[in-house]
Amino acid sequence: MLLHKIKYFLEIAEWRSFTKAAEIFYISQPALSKQMKLLEEELGFPLFDRSVRGVDLTDKGHALYKDLKPLFAQIERTIHHYRDHDQIRFGSTPMISSYFIHRHYDKLIQTNFHVTTIKDDSRDLLPLLEADEIDAAIIQDEPSYSNLYSKFLFRDNFLAAVPLTSKLASLEEVTIEQCMKEPQIIPPEGSLTNQLKTIMEEKQFKGETIETQYHAMAGLVSLGLGIAYLPEIMVEQIEYKGVVFLPINGQPLARNMYLYAVTLPILEFLEGKLTN
Repeated sequence: MLLHKIKYFLEIAEWRSFTKAAEIFYISQPALSKQMKLLEEELGFPLFDRSVRGVDLTDKGHALYKDLKPLFAQIERTIHHYRDHDQIRFGSTPMISSYFIHRHYDKLIQTNFHVTTIKDDSRDLLPLLEADEIDAAIIQDEPSYSNLYSKFLFRDNFLAAVPLTSKLASLEEVTIEQCMKEPQIIPPEGSLTNQLKTIMEEKQFKGETIETQYHAMAGLVSLGLGIAYLPEIMVEQIEYKGVVFLPINGQPLARNMYLYAVTLPILEFLEGKLTN
């Protein structure tokens, strides 16, 4: 069968050693060499350059290895998923868990879905997906990543959190220029901070900037210390005394959220649960 010969080939190429690969597969080295000879005959070109220094891949062998390795990694992820009785290990951020995932629990609870990992920055979940430590996650502002499946999920606009004591509080909508006339309350780092700093530079903002964590921002606004910006999925579910949330004309502040999964079936399954 061609598949098992290819798996042998990938392991030899990984270790650059017939001996090591033979130990991993619990077969004799002569038997492994015979399998590789048969594979080379089926393919019609040599895979290895053998010398006293060891084993090297031919140019075609190296190209084949690079093409096949991610494909077999995907096959192993798929097999792992079904072997684990369709359990989905989900990576999340505190905000996605608190303000988005719970909306869909009535559909997700019918499946073997578990939030197993929490990271403050969603992009820290990408290496965990690649290492097969989690099966799926929602990642901010990262449309694609090597060897993983992804699809746009939703756009999350930021609203201006304005103190009730501000003259802007009586408006139905504000402009970013109006906001920039007030002290700015921003997170210490991240996509929103980068967007705001770009706007502040463009608008030649010279006022006061206060850095604090997301969950403290609305509290500082309620004290009248300045204007902050909070994502719509959060604003829809919170209420702060002394704060009014206003849309910003033109929606200049936003983040795009992407659903990621290690297999296409998991991606399609979760997309159906999180969008319908």
